[in-house]
Amino acid sequence: MDLDLLRTFVAICDTKSFTAAARQVGRTQSAVSLQMKRLEGSLGRPLFQRGSPGVVLTEHGVMLGPNARRILAAVSETLASFDRATVEGVFVIGMPDDYAPRVLVPTLQAFGALFPLASVDIVIDESRALVKRLAEGSVDLAFVTEDEGPMSGGPTAFVDEMVWVTSRSGDVHLRDPLPIAVWDDDQDSYASHMRTRLEELARPYRIVVLARSMTGLRGAVGSGLAASAMMRSSVTGEMRELTERDGFPPLARLSVRLEKAHMKKSAAVDALEQALLAAVAGDAAERAEG
Repeated sequence: MDLDLLRTFVAICDTKSFTAAARQVGRTQSAVSLQMKRLEGSLGRPLFQRGSPGVVLTEHGVMLGPNARRILAAVSETLASFDRATVEGVFVIGMPDDYAPRVLVPTLQAFGALFPLASVDIVIDESRALVKRLAEGSVDLAFVTEDEGPMSGGPTAFVDEMVWVTSRSGDVHLRDPLPIAVWDDDQDSYASHMRTRLEELARPYRIVVLARSMTGLRGAVGSGLAASAMMRSSVTGEMRELTERDGFPPLARLSVRLEKAHMKKSAAVDALEQALLAAVAGDAAERAEG
């Protein structure tokens, strides 16, 4: 969750005014209003009673208040425990190939701003492998899909939706049996969801591409060779989504968590975790507004 949103929310609670809170956080009133809409959107709950005179919190807003203060206090305490500008060494951050395009840039930007003298090693691997690396302590932090193995219950970084895709200019999705491209992995959740839904529809299919990377999967779809399923954030301009109008039912929504290594506890890693969560949340908000 974006810490700036929580800071603004707390300022509104303290001042009982969007205008006064805007002055306190150094933003315009319209920017503060937009921030609160983003916060409500990320939580899926209304925080303010619209139409009431002044600022009146809903029950969800009242619940968020003390939790927001605790989160901000914990972050401040963590950051105060070390001098970020002097932190050196190598941090290892993992992420799967399928949503690296979504999280890689904000991750690197946040890391560079937080630890200018440190280095980062980016590990691209499957979620199950990253969960194992976390347990072994060979990575410090990793973005992992929620249903891909036992985790310690790290915070949700973002939620994405799995969608059917086909070539923007092709008609491969009309063929019978349906040619599909899947990851070269018997336990892949995308392939499992696709097969289950197609079998529920009694829609014949055949696997024509086994891909070992997101590049391969995108190429198979963009070229018109096969249809497939992937996270919405992974869809490129060469593809289009297939919906119920095309005869393809909705697929699953997937939660992506940011997990920490079980055996590594440090203020620096804790601070990096919060910075990455804020960076990814901010990037998600920009995507939604765009």
